[in-house]
Amino acid sequence: MDAIASAPIQSQSRYYIHVEAGIYEEIVEVWGNKTNIALIGDGENLTKITMNRRFPEFKTYKTATVFSQFMFFLTLSHLVILPFYLKALQSVSFCYRFMAKYITFENSAGEGSQAVALMSESDQSSFCRCSFLGYQDTLYAKSGKQFYKECDIYGTVDFVFGDAAAVFQSCNLYAWLPNRIITFTAQGKKIPNQVSGFVIQNSTLTAAPDLQSNKSQVHAFLGRPWFAWSTVIVMQSYLDSIIDPAGWYEWPGHRTDELTYIEYGNWGPGAGTGRRISWVGYKALNQSEEVIPFTVSKFITGDSWIPETGVPYTSSLY
Repeated sequence: MDAIASAPIQSQSRYYIHVEAGIYEEIVEVWGNKTNIALIGDGENLTKITMNRRFPEFKTYKTATVFSQFMFFLTLSHLVILPFYLKALQSVSFCYRFMAKYITFENSAGEGSQAVALMSESDQSSFCRCSFLGYQDTLYAKSGKQFYKECDIYGTVDFVFGDAAAVFQSCNLYAWLPNRIITFTAQGKKIPNQVSGFVIQNSTLTAAPDLQSNKSQVHAFLGRPWFAWSTVIVMQSYLDSIIDPAGWYEWPGHRTDELTYIEYGNWGPGAGTGRRISWVGYKALNQSEEVIPFTVSKFITGDSWIPETGVPYTSSLY
């Protein structure tokens, strides 16, 4: 996208790009030196960016139709020995504060392999009223603090995945195919003290609109652990009948003894926790103070950066 290429380097203020109604078949790259980029479409049903890369022809992250990445600026300070590594980090510039509104991001490669619609490792990135269309690995929330508001996310296997600290608020997560084992999330927290995890709040987890009449054919799980400390909180959300009574799905060969999976204040035919898995890290909580650490204001310190975006949000619990 030429408009991104012409954007200022390391901008300290918002740089808005209007993406007019239409279908754009291209790969869009937002590199780390392009900070504060905001893509504003004319509506998620009007503005679409689409491409069809898939694994194994491309590495997973390279299948992304749109991706915002950090960039390393290598200097001599990177050559210092490990005890002085923190000093080296002063020479690293990270892509931050990417924002998108009213746009559809699609990977049209189809089912059967990893095919990412959007990958973000932009810290303090935000998305409002966007759609993400794909099957396996639709949305790669790779790293940084991220916020999604009133977005529609479609997929089948691990279709929200990554290592970010991300809150999905008032979103719709849609299982797209029948007769499949659907896994909504595959969160990848790698070390115990890392700020990483997915919070799904005041959202709906259900079958795609064209499958509503055949929901009995859809068999879904809230997530499975990509890495040992996988962290997912589903709270104050509607869980449809497609959710398996066990709730969460085991990934053969992946640990379940260190993860954190929490459910709080959910409703709907799939929200019952009486037959959930019995993993040590799974909890069905009833006290609001126990989930306050996973609210927007606490988990991603959203009060300090979301207001600037103009994206509406709820700071705490509903």
